[in-house]
Amino acid sequence: MIKKSLLLFSLVFMLLACSNFAKLREENFSKKLSENLVENGSFEIYQNPISTDYPGWVFDKLSTDKVDIDTTRSISGKNCLKISQPSKDMQLISKPFLINYRNVYGIKINAKSVLRKIPIAIHFLSFSDNGKIVSKYYENITVDTEWQAYSLFSDYLKVNSEFGRIFITIPANNSVLLLDDISCYVIDSYQKK
Repeated sequence: MIKKSLLLFSLVFMLLACSNFAKLREENFSKKLSENLVENGSFEIYQNPISTDYPGWVFDKLSTDKVDIDTTRSISGKNCLKISQPSKDMQLISKPFLINYRNVYGIKINAKSVLRKIPIAIHFLSFSDNGKIVSKYYENITVDTEWQAYSLFSDYLKVNSEFGRIFITIPANNSVLLLDDISCYVIDSYQKK
C-alpha cells in the first residue's frame, strides 16, 4: 500500500513538473536572449514579384506556381508568404543558422489558412558540423482561418550541435496557407558558475 502511494505521488509530481516546465518555457519566450536567428522570417526581402528566390529559405519539392509573396494580408510588415493549393506535400526550410548546445531555443511562426483548416508540422533540427542530424523537435499543428502564433521549444541540445534549421511541412491541400514572422530565439542559456 505504501509503495503504491509513493508511486502515485511520484507520478503526480512528475506530471506537475512537466506541466510547470512547459509553462516556464512559454513564459521564457518573452525573455529572448538573442536576435532572431532565422534569416528573412518575415519575407520582406525577395528579388521581384515574379521571382522564385526567397532569401533565407529553400523549398523541398517546390512547385513554383504555388508559392508567392502576399502584400495584402501580412500580420506585420508588408509581406507574408502565400502557398496556394499545393498538389504535393512540400517543405519550407530555413537556411542554416549557428546554435550552441548550451542553449534552449524557442521557435514561433504566425500562420493563417484562407479557406479551411490545414494540418502542418513545425520541425527544429540541430546538426553537427558534418551535417548529421543531432537533435529533433517537432510539433503538429492545425492552422486556423485567423492569424495565430504557434510555438515549439527545444531542450538543451546534444553536445555536438553546431547549426539549426526550421522545417515546415505542408501537405497537399485545397486551401491557401499564409506564413509570417517565423523566428527562432535563445530563450534559456546554461551559464557555468
